[in-house]
Amino acid sequence: MTTTTNRFPSAGRSRTRGADNPPVWNRPKTTFVSTCPNCGHGRLQHGYTRRTLVKLLSTRRKIDAYCNLCNVCWPISENERRMISQQ
Repeated sequence: MTTTTNRFPSAGRSRTRGADNPPVWNRPKTTFVSTCPNCGHGRLQHGYTRRTLVKLLSTRRKIDAYCNLCNVCWPISENERRMISQQ
């Protein structure tokens, strides 16, 4: 007899999950625009939840942005951080 265990025991499982607490990948994302340093176009960023953005802003941690066309990732500027914090 073989026993299998879940490799990710806490991922995606919560005892209090419901309509008010969806899985992380399914939570609504907050969008903001960041200018790509390569092509100079404003790119819509939608990979962070509001809670995550607030935490990154309050702890002064790096917030990354990405351009699909250029395949470039960069940290957003201080001006962009201020614009996000005002929203």
